[in-house]
Amino acid sequence: MTFFQFHPNVRLRIALSFLTNILSNMVVPFMSIYFARTLGTTIAGTATTISIVVALVSATIGGHYADRVGRKKMMLIGEGVALLAYAAMTFANSPFWHSAGLTLIMTMISTASWGLSKPAVEAMLIDVSGPDTRKAIYRINYWSNNLAISVAGMIGGYFFSDYLFELLLAASGMSLIALLVTAFFMKETMPTEKDRITEEVHISGPKRITMFERYKEVLSDRRFLIYLISSVLVVSVEMNLSGFIGIRLAGDIHQTPWLPGLPATIDGLPLVGILRTENTLAVVLLSLFVGRLLKNSSDTRIMLFAMFLNVAGYSYLAFGNQPILLLLLMLVTTIGELTYVPLKQAMLVQLVPDHARSSYMALSSMTNRVSIMVSGLNMIIGGFLPSGAMAMFILLTGVVGIGMLASILPSLKEDAQKVHHAAV
Repeated sequence: MTFFQFHPNVRLRIALSFLTNILSNMVVPFMSIYFARTLGTTIAGTATTISIVVALVSATIGGHYADRVGRKKMMLIGEGVALLAYAAMTFANSPFWHSAGLTLIMTMISTASWGLSKPAVEAMLIDVSGPDTRKAIYRINYWSNNLAISVAGMIGGYFFSDYLFELLLAASGMSLIALLVTAFFMKETMPTEKDRITEEVHISGPKRITMFERYKEVLSDRRFLIYLISSVLVVSVEMNLSGFIGIRLAGDIHQTPWLPGLPATIDGLPLVGILRTENTLAVVLLSLFVGRLLKNSSDTRIMLFAMFLNVAGYSYLAFGNQPILLLLLMLVTTIGELTYVPLKQAMLVQLVPDHARSSYMALSSMTNRVSIMVSGLNMIIGGFLPSGAMAMFILLTGVVGIGMLASILPSLKEDAQKVHHAAV
């Protein structure tokens, strides 16, 4: 299935996400540097931590209400809040006035806007897609997001310091366009009231449940909880590149030859930058072709094997010091990543009931941020363990996550067979 065969909502959402991701990633990743320069490193570090908490809380709220008032309404609220935040940041960094404090507050509000709309977007993609189209949708969306991030990183790194006002003005304009397109062209996709009430009565009883009760119901879903923990463990392995792995390479590699005997050398910090660039470019260049190459293979086995390749590659990066081998293993990890991610996202859909899609997707959307926290703990642990021991610890973390995911696959297969038999 091609992009133009997707539901109109999906096409609009992927296009809007691409443009808004470019503009937001030209600004947001560099804000820590901005706040460190203007408000000090302590406030900058504290703001980063608070932003993660704000994102988690807002996603929890957004997920619940997207199942209550509708996907489109929550997307409009999120995009409206984002427009307000970017407009205020633009004014606070304009030729007429400058306020780092207001910029800090608005940055946190823009983070909240992401949490309010993200679960609704994820649920909408499920609402309008079927099992035969979801892997294609997730693969193209994954490719689009990575392309946007890579383009934004290059543009933002060059323009952020001298053209922040212009970047924020462009982000405000794009936020306005996203709001208008969603308002006038997006269609509501939430299951009908009759369908939702029927399923909720079956699962939770006839009364309308509260947000606390909804998330209690979600977290009591054993298979989904295993999926979440597995995701956090596996993704935390990748997040080590910005934490323990990056710090170790910067400290251990000094004027190291690319290959033994060659005069060309490299230091650790530039090597980290090269590895990150390699990862992004490989995802952009290869992700659209991987699905075609593997379409005749067992999705389950391929997914687990790809996850192991990803984990094993990052484990080598935790102790290896040969630059060429590090580049080779980064390519292996990236191939594993772009193979398993769309398959794993499509698998998630099987775990999510229709009446609480946004609530489930809200918790699922938090895994990356929780993974960042887990990888942060690895930096502390890495201060006491040698790199070889840390590599084994990182490998064990990933393998446990893969094992947990594998443990719920048989029940998912049984569910799929029951649905197939019922349809027949």
